[in-house]
Amino acid sequence: MSSDEEDLDLNDEAISQIDNNSDDGEAMDTEDLLDQSSTRGYSAPPPSQQERDIHFQLNPDTLSCDFYDIVPVASAIHPNAIYSLAASRCFRWVLTGSEDGFIRKWDFFASMNGKTPLTQAQRHHLGDSVTNSGVISSWWENEEQPGMLTTSEIGGQGGEPITKLESGDMDSSQETAITPTTPTTTAPPTNSSLNEPRLSPPFSMDMQSEALWSVQGMESGAIQLATIRHDEGKCHHVFRKHTMPVSVIRITPGETGIISGSWDKNVLEWDLNAGSLVREYSGHVAQLSTAQFQPIYTPFTNPAKSNDSKSTVDNDTSTSNEPTDSADKNDGGDNTALLWDQKNPDIFLTASVDGQVLIWDRRAQKEATKVGLPEKTPPWTLSACWSTDGSKIYVGRRNGTVDEWDYVGQKLNQSLRMPLNSGPVYHVNAMPNGKHIICASTDNIRLWNTTVDSSYTIRPDGTNTSTTKPSSAIPFTIIPGHHGGMTSHIVVDPTCRYMITASGNRGWEGVSTNTCLFYDISPIV
Repeated sequence: MSSDEEDLDLNDEAISQIDNNSDDGEAMDTEDLLDQSSTRGYSAPPPSQQERDIHFQLNPDTLSCDFYDIVPVASAIHPNAIYSLAASRCFRWVLTGSEDGFIRKWDFFASMNGKTPLTQAQRHHLGDSVTNSGVISSWWENEEQPGMLTTSEIGGQGGEPITKLESGDMDSSQETAITPTTPTTTAPPTNSSLNEPRLSPPFSMDMQSEALWSVQGMESGAIQLATIRHDEGKCHHVFRKHTMPVSVIRITPGETGIISGSWDKNVLEWDLNAGSLVREYSGHVAQLSTAQFQPIYTPFTNPAKSNDSKSTVDNDTSTSNEPTDSADKNDGGDNTALLWDQKNPDIFLTASVDGQVLIWDRRAQKEATKVGLPEKTPPWTLSACWSTDGSKIYVGRRNGTVDEWDYVGQKLNQSLRMPLNSGPVYHVNAMPNGKHIICASTDNIRLWNTTVDSSYTIRPDGTNTSTTKPSSAIPFTIIPGHHGGMTSHIVVDPTCRYMITASGNRGWEGVSTNTCLFYDISPIV
């Protein structure tokens, strides 16, 4: 175990086994910590003594708390806007992709432990609690790999593909001569950009749970799979179908496929084993902005009243959603050991910038379920998320509101209106107690209690409680850190102990503060 984990006292029980690598970088002999087949009712056999078994347990107070104290601790300094962000499941490694075309790899726990302090000049625009600098482990260029060219691109006719460069293990030194299949008097262009890689901002990114590899969405529409632990940043395969920047990438819960969405308005599913396209999901008419799989557990039952660790939500399937035996090995099998962020591998939502939110079932060929757009609401959204039990959907809107949609009842529950001049809601994220959500607007990031009835609550009929039930209650608190820019990403770890936020416009219009902050989360009962 490295010294970084020995110094960390924020989460001794979970972090004591956080590093999945040996000292020489070799992958250790472990079983998959989260056997994805468990989502289909299968319980993994008990691990042997030689195998390490990491339990991403929630603190009991995290499930039943009335408030979260979220404090920024470290700042990962970037020179440009941050387009994409991804973290390993244990949060040891964090990847950020910025506008300059570089991917940076950060050591999260070394950053939280204060291995590198911020200088006084770097701290002047940050909160008093931000004293540590992000520890960067490595970085590499995010290069577009040469791909399929057409005869029209080199002076031929018909525009048919003629040659495809090998996507595996290729680099800038490997070039394939391109010869038109149709005779033409026009000489091929001499522009070297046809064959030479160029830098591309990672418009989207996701990482395998143990940081073995990652996938990046490129400006050209390609999706590149690169290794992380060995040969960092080396591209091994390129998925090609999209024709415009890939703004959304999600690895499926079983880590055998990916879901991608692009500015070309298409949602595609890919098979990682075969490296091929599996399915196209048609329905969006604007650029894709969000994709997220549905959670499958109900984590926020009172641990003091129930010892049932198999509370589930089954909205429309007969698939068994019971947790694995590992969830019953601790604390007498109570639900403090629930893995609250486990996902349904079949149900996912996608959102586009025109405000349309669609819910898809990978097993069915039927059309997607649409999330309704409230009246007098401008058609725009950059973020949508599930509640942590999968029963609700929260959608951030341009007019500074967050819509709470009942997935089971297919109706709008309420809209949460941000204070005046807060600006559009760029990102939303749900917390495991079932009451709080995190809303990132232009001015600030807020921790919002959705159960508090206040003048900021708008009912489906267009009225709010200020006209029917005057209330002076303030349903939110300000999370310090970001101010005056777009928040591109908010990521919370499986134990709900840490959070990462990043600022960037993701290629759309908007102002970025180039800020990436690492937070510590403490439940307040």
